[in-house]
Amino acid sequence: MRDIIPRLEAFAAILPKYANELNNVKLRLAHKDLHFANMMVDPASGKITGILDWEFAGVVPYPNWNPRSSFLWNGIDTSESLEEKYRLLEVFRKRCKEKGCTLFEETEYTSPLQESMQRAVDFLRAIVEVSPRGQRQELVQGWKDTVLENIAKFGA
Repeated sequence: MRDIIPRLEAFAAILPKYANELNNVKLRLAHKDLHFANMMVDPASGKITGILDWEFAGVVPYPNWNPRSSFLWNGIDTSESLEEKYRLLEVFRKRCKEKGCTLFEETEYTSPLQESMQRAVDFLRAIVEVSPRGQRQELVQGWKDTVLENIAKFGA
């Protein structure tokens, strides 16, 4: 990973040039770890009665309200669980659209560079947090490639 440090430094140095475009985003309070294991539900009514585990909450750029796409995840780390999460997310998107809710439209990036910057940061964070623990080593090279692909869009 040390081989990309000069490119990461170049990326960090050039970001201020794009500040207006990158900062063109609404800010929102986000839970940032919202999934089924953190929701309390009344079994009789099926209504959510409480949300637990707020230690990661904070004000974030609206496109980052759902980091690592944890919303609607059941907390089980399997490929079937991942498929179910994305299936439920599509159901949720459809229901929102049917009810005139604009949540997903409002959370889109306002520019391709904004999305590239965030993807670079997200995948670099994954490398820094996960790789030293020896986890998901088979994914690290792909994450590194994603970082490099996205910082290249800034000329880094």
